[in-house]
Amino acid sequence: MHGILFMGLKSFVAETYDMATWRQLQEDAGVEHRRYIPISTYPDEELIALVEAAVDHTGIEQSELLRTFGRYVVPTLVDMYGIFIDDAWTGLDLVENVEGAIHEVLRKGDSLEYEPPAITATRVDTDVVLVTYGSRRDLCAVALGLLEGIGDHYDESFEVFEHRCRHEGASACELVAVGDGTTSWQASSLVDDHLEAT
Repeated sequence: MHGILFMGLKSFVAETYDMATWRQLQEDAGVEHRRYIPISTYPDEELIALVEAAVDHTGIEQSELLRTFGRYVVPTLVDMYGIFIDDAWTGLDLVENVEGAIHEVLRKGDSLEYEPPAITATRVDTDVVLVTYGSRRDLCAVALGLLEGIGDHYDESFEVFEHRCRHEGASACELVAVGDGTTSWQASSLVDDHLEAT
């Protein structure tokens, strides 16, 4: 997993709690001597271990913690990958284009052995983007938070919900970002119609 996520988690914990809490989480996760840098990659298992330690330490449900973290880390990701983001895009445009504009570039790069999550995004309607997330990491809660964070970053009011989830037996997680002009009920209906037609 990309080091930027580990750095983001460290900042999130330090800002929400303090550095002593971060060091305790590292110790509990068995990675107390690890230093994370954004231009390196690390085993997925280390992030999971840190998250599990955070759940034990805080008592916050894992999905809630991951979603909050995903929302928090968006500005860092936008700063790092801003060169690939069109200045004319809205938040929903970024959601729609993140795979082609950012993930494909990362896959073609040779500086890191990093595999971004496999996603597809479809503009189902002007105010509705369907994101299909099929990563083996099963971190759909982070993805939901990222969508919310993109809305925050662009000062756009997204409603974000999960249409189907791998944790509930679906083959992939289907996440929906909805802009101001559409209700979640309308968005869900549009997504159903789109999925039936494809």
